[in-house]
Amino acid sequence: MKKRYLFTFLLFMVLSLGINAQEKNNEQLWYCYVETVHPQSLFDYQETSKELAVLAKENDFPFSFYVWASRDLDYEVWYPINSLEDIDTIEDSWEKIMKTWGEEKAKAFGKTKSKNNSFTMTAMHELSYMPENPRPEVAEAEYLQYQEFRIIPAKQKEMEAVIKEANQLLAQHNYNDPWYIGKAGIGLQTPSYIGWSYGKDVLDYYQQDQKFKDEFGEAFKSLNKRFINCIASVKSGEVFYKKAFSYVKE
Repeated sequence: MKKRYLFTFLLFMVLSLGINAQEKNNEQLWYCYVETVHPQSLFDYQETSKELAVLAKENDFPFSFYVWASRDLDYEVWYPINSLEDIDTIEDSWEKIMKTWGEEKAKAFGKTKSKNNSFTMTAMHELSYMPENPRPEVAEAEYLQYQEFRIIPAKQKEMEAVIKEANQLLAQHNYNDPWYIGKAGIGLQTPSYIGWSYGKDVLDYYQQDQKFKDEFGEAFKSLNKRFINCIASVKSGEVFYKKAFSYVKE
C-alpha cells in the first residue's frame, strides 16, 4: 500500500494507451495494492493501518482508498484514479507520510507483511447493472463477492452482449440489487473481466442471492450457457470492508 511496487516502469511504458478514468466512455480506473499479512503480525498490521488512515486524513492525502480483506489475510487497498500517472503520486504521497513516521516504525510495519502485488482494473459502467435506487447502497456494503473471468479472446464481444442482455432483463423487472463489471488491466491475466456484487453483510448477501435465484434462475439459464461458452477459466473470492483502515477524501 505504501511501498513503491516493482512494475512502475511497466505502467509508464503503456501511458500512451491513454487509459483515463474520466473519459467519455463512462469508465472508472482503479489501482489495487494487495498486502498479504503474516498471521502472527495481524494485530500490529491492523493497528498500524488505522493509524495510517488517520495520517492520510491529517495530511490531506490526494486520493481516497478503500480497504477490503479476505479470510486468508490479503488486504486489498483500492484507489479510484484518473490515469496511470496517479499511481506515482500515490506512492510519493505515502513516502512523505512515512518520513514523518520514522525509519524504525516504517520497517516494523513492513515486517508485518509477507508479500505484496498490485494491478489495475477499469470499471465498465456500460456493462454494469446500476439501478436508480440500488439495494444496498454502496455506503452500506460491508461484504463483497467477486469472480475473475478469463475470456476466450474470440469471445469477448459475445460475452459483453450476454451481459447487456442480462442487464436489460433485470431492468425490465425493476431489480434493485446492482452488480458491477470491470476489465482487468496491468498485473492481471488478459483478456479478463471481474464481476462483483455487494451485501450489507454475509447474511444479507446470501438472502438476496437466493431471492435472485428464485426470481431469475429459469430466465437466466440460456444466458448462463452462452456466458460459460465464452470463459476459459474463473476464480472466485470474497472480501470484507475495513472502514477503519480506509480513507474517503472530502
